[in-house]
Amino acid sequence: MNPSSIKNKGRRFEKFITKQIEGAGLGKACRTPGSGSGQNKGDVFSGLDFMIEAKNEAQTNFLPNVDQAVKEAEEGNTYKDKWSLVTRDPRYPEFERVYVTMDFYEWLELLKKSKEPLIKEPDRDMRYKLQRLIQTAKDVIKGLEE
Repeated sequence: MNPSSIKNKGRRFEKFITKQIEGAGLGKACRTPGSGSGQNKGDVFSGLDFMIEAKNEAQTNFLPNVDQAVKEAEEGNTYKDKWSLVTRDPRYPEFERVYVTMDFYEWLELLKKSKEPLIKEPDRDMRYKLQRLIQTAKDVIKGLEE
């Protein structure tokens, strides 16, 4: 495979990743200019906390790719442990199976965040404020009916 077709293969995968991020409602995403060679590291730039390194290879090189993702996150990401390696499975048609590799402890943090309640039980102060709000709303409605 010649170098230009290899680059095009990588670009296709990066564009695929950006469309998936945007399609999931996670904000804008775009390919990183220079594909991580400049100040912005990683292959995909987005509003996510994770630096994204994309690999669309015929033969996966797992550990060297992880090393590259970790190195680029350390060099160019605010949070050096927040890296992700997005890899397509070469045994299947293009983009049918795509996997993400990331730091185990960051994965646990993501799981914890997904389990945290969005609304906490009201404490004493909040309960008082809610009762005042309800009473004020009742007073407003009563005033409108008069």
